[in-house]
Amino acid sequence: MAEASLDAQLEGLYSRLDAQLKGGQFKKALKSSDDILKLSPGTKDAVACKAVILIELSRFEEAVEHIDGHAADFKELSFEKAYSLFRLQKFEEALAAVQQNPEDRAVARLNLQAQLHYRMGGSAEAIRIYHQLFKDHKVSSLDLRTNVLAAYVSGNRAHEVPAVMEAMKISSKDSFEIGFNTACGLLAAGDYVKARSELEHAQRLGRETLLDEDLTDEQIEDELAPVTVQLAYASSQLGNPAETLSTYEGMLSGGTEDEAVKAVATNNWVANSIASDAEGVTKKSAIELLKRFEASFDRGNQGSRLKDSLTRRLSEQQQAALYSNYSLLLLAAGRLDAARDIVNTYEKRYPDSEELQMAAAAVLAREAKQQEALALVANARSRNGALLRAQLALEAGDTSQALIAIQKAGPAGFMSRPAVLATHLALLEAAEDLQGARSLAQSSLQAADQSKGHSASIKAVLYETLARVQLKLGDVKEASQTYDKAVKQTGGDAPGLYKLMGQLARHSTVPGSGVSVETLESSLAPAESLPAGKLDDLEEAAPGSWVARRRAAEEAARKSEQSGQPQAKKKRKRKVRHPKDFDPANPGPMPHPERWLPKWQRSDFKKRRKTRKEKQEGVKGSQGAGKVDEALDRSNVVTEETDTGPERKGPPAGARSKKKGRK
Repeated sequence: MAEASLDAQLEGLYSRLDAQLKGGQFKKALKSSDDILKLSPGTKDAVACKAVILIELSRFEEAVEHIDGHAADFKELSFEKAYSLFRLQKFEEALAAVQQNPEDRAVARLNLQAQLHYRMGGSAEAIRIYHQLFKDHKVSSLDLRTNVLAAYVSGNRAHEVPAVMEAMKISSKDSFEIGFNTACGLLAAGDYVKARSELEHAQRLGRETLLDEDLTDEQIEDELAPVTVQLAYASSQLGNPAETLSTYEGMLSGGTEDEAVKAVATNNWVANSIASDAEGVTKKSAIELLKRFEASFDRGNQGSRLKDSLTRRLSEQQQAALYSNYSLLLLAAGRLDAARDIVNTYEKRYPDSEELQMAAAAVLAREAKQQEALALVANARSRNGALLRAQLALEAGDTSQALIAIQKAGPAGFMSRPAVLATHLALLEAAEDLQGARSLAQSSLQAADQSKGHSASIKAVLYETLARVQLKLGDVKEASQTYDKAVKQTGGDAPGLYKLMGQLARHSTVPGSGVSVETLESSLAPAESLPAGKLDDLEEAAPGSWVARRRAAEEAARKSEQSGQPQAKKKRKRKVRHPKDFDPANPGPMPHPERWLPKWQRSDFKKRRKTRKEKQEGVKGSQGAGKVDEALDRSNVVTEETDTGPERKGPPAGARSKKKGRK
């Protein structure tokens, strides 16, 4: 009877548990599973059911403890344990658990294994597992294809995304997620125009999908926040800083509650704020930016680290970028030790992060260790790495290495940007590669004539540079013709043209040069009509100005340092000053060398003052000794006896004198 009663209780509990699970009542189902395990401990179905219920309730630590408590009985729950560890960010333990029973639920295990490799930064292994799922298990779900695109983007293989999409027979119109991942791939590949178009399409598609789910406008904007952040990034790369900053500020002032999106938006907002500031980052502005940036970090005994909620959401590449920018902000704020601690700690954790390597090089450069910094970024592959290497080489005085670095900075489109082009030309001139500078200036002018995107000021700079190089090469006639073209582009009010005019004027005496001083003078606007700022630039650019002399001295010092020969110090000549009415031909006795000083400040002046001994001379013994006239001391006077009687004595002791009254 007892066994029948127990079976009836278990049957009722199982029926109730089944109904609760079908109704999604997981808290009540957890209580029912506990009741079953009390009546029948170790029951396989009840143990497995409780593990699944704990996972549904997001109580992953309890799920792992529950599974470990019954691991000796069966291994069928290794997948549930691996998934719980994955949600707890214990990726290495989860990877070990998922491989314990590879034959059980093979497709689900491979999916989880690929996700684990993806989150641990092993995108190549994740891609291999996804291809195995396609090939061996014929899995072709839309979610799996979306994950494949994400793995290619995070694995720095964004250029392969179009071919992969074609092979998987998908397009960006199939779903919001695929459209978003496609746009991220285009951003990583540097195609910002197409990326913005794909992001706008994904935003429309996502809004339509979320409207069908009856979400409010605020909820929809929160769900689409990652797309908004990527759109702002694309706008910044396309040269729209005002629009970019406005979007980021809207996101940070309450546009989203997602911590990961906020962290990325803050990072990008800080970078764009610094880039849009004409004065660059100062110590004061860096301290203000740090207050916003540090909201993503926790401080502990082992230093600052990203919040756990961000570590679970952000990829390793994104985490490394945040640590890199954090260290650079600390460096700009004057906190060198804190910046050094960040790069030393996380450079080992993210060894493949080029951003952290560049941050470490910046720290070394701040410590005046330019050669060590150069060695650290010697193999940098990115554009920013090449630009940093060029800057470090210039700081170290190595113009040739800076030129090599700038030439490897990027494709032709990047090298044709005005600032990059001007830097490239200046480095060619500094390295005395005049033929290369002339060739680059001429080809750039040809490209500018064919393209309508170049302004007259850019062409004027190119003409001015070309004329200066032609002069250095001795082609005075060609330089004069190029100078005329530069004058036409600017109207003759550029300070650099005045300096160039002076250089051409010095060659006017060369036979056949075709240079006329009168023509040169009439070609430019009067110097008085220039603004004060341009006049200052013109004065400083003059060959005999103190700026030019200082630059020449610095260049001579750099060359002597490179050659290993110390530069001879120039003796400063001072005019000898003579006293008034002094005849150097008949000097006579030499004047006092300290004649300009008051007598009491001269070295031979001996101040006379009475010493204490001199003041107290003659003062000996008790107070007043030596200062009193001895003749006034009555104790030393001898009284003489008179003939009229004996010596008169005073009254006896104690006697009272009697006074006679007046009668």
